[in-house]
Amino acid sequence: MSQENVEIVKAAFDAFNSKDAEALSRLWTEHGEWRPAFMGGGLVEGTVYYGKRGVAEFIAAQADTWETATGTPVTIREFGDRVLVEVLVSAVGRIGGTPVERTTWNVFEVHRGEIRSGRVYVSESEALEAVGLSE
Repeated sequence: MSQENVEIVKAAFDAFNSKDAEALSRLWTEHGEWRPAFMGGGLVEGTVYYGKRGVAEFIAAQADTWETATGTPVTIREFGDRVLVEVLVSAVGRIGGTPVERTTWNVFEVHRGEIRSGRVYVSESEALEAVGLSE
């Protein structure tokens, strides 16, 4: 089951990187939530995107700020129904063309073949704590 969870999370990154809101929505539960960590990309700090419609809105919001934006999984570790992903985020600003690269750690909870929640952390220690571990 856990390898299936990893594959679902990989598919979510593929959908995000190809800007395929429909494919991403199919991977999410109706009442799930997505919590990004940054302002920008049409995001307001602390915004939570809910359900299938919310993750589709998140994809659409990226185009407001970023010419390009990708998340590349560097390492993926599974912890039962939770999947921890170290992510290299690369983006180019729409205005001014400013490139941005940053490493984040995402924690996804997968339940019955769908993503129930996802949250981006700016530090590895916070993400490890979220999956019940410490550095």
